[in-house]
Amino acid sequence: MQSIVKHALTQGDTFLITALAPPLAQGIYALANNYGGLLARLLLQPIEESSRNKFGKLLSTVDGAPSKAKIGEAQKDLSMLLRSYVLLSVCVISAGPTVAPLLLKIVAGSRWTTSGAGNVLATYCYYIPLLAFNGLTEAFVSSVATESEVNRQSVWMLAFSAGFAGSAFLFLRVLDMGAEGLVWANVLNMSFRVVWSTAFITRYLERHGSNISLSEIAPTSITIAAGLATYAALRQIANTFTGTFMDLIKSGLITALFVIML
Repeated sequence: MQSIVKHALTQGDTFLITALAPPLAQGIYALANNYGGLLARLLLQPIEESSRNKFGKLLSTVDGAPSKAKIGEAQKDLSMLLRSYVLLSVCVISAGPTVAPLLLKIVAGSRWTTSGAGNVLATYCYYIPLLAFNGLTEAFVSSVATESEVNRQSVWMLAFSAGFAGSAFLFLRVLDMGAEGLVWANVLNMSFRVVWSTAFITRYLERHGSNISLSEIAPTSITIAAGLATYAALRQIANTFTGTFMDLIKSGLITALFVIML
């Protein structure tokens, strides 16, 4: 049932975008979604699938409730992945909004960047971390949820889809934000889904005498400071960009220094 609901919601979201967004905004959004979604498809999706399989086998209730040792192992693995995703998110948010438009200009040409696609792709970088966390947390939920819990999740997904429709109408028709509005509507929708899945996981672990501490996954103050410094440095040199590979090299060096500091 859950897969059917997800397919229906995906088709519904596509219909809403078609109905609310003008053709230009749809094209720019599709471009940003294709390029921005590469990371999700190439890196995050395989991790999501392998995590779903592992959590499913580890926390299976076929032979009774999972043991304390298995709960502890699942909690440790989930914490490690969440921590890795936090670090990845800091990297994406620090470098992505500046580097992504430059990459688009080099790959697709200045015609797309002058149309506003660069700004939309930059905004999409704030959406990628939410895609990552949602994929992982929903993989855990789907591995342990009972039939009634899955049905309850489907109801909430319908509610989130309705919220997406409302926010899309606000950003597109009222605020006239174009393709960027579509990205921000998806950001809100995905944020609610991550919150719901996180709350579910927290309750599940507490029922089994375990928990995930925020300190285990939160970035350190040094990481945050390095991320802010990287973002500021890239924004500063962005004023000198001419759309050449040399700009990409300069951005890459700054980003590499940040990764080393992690």
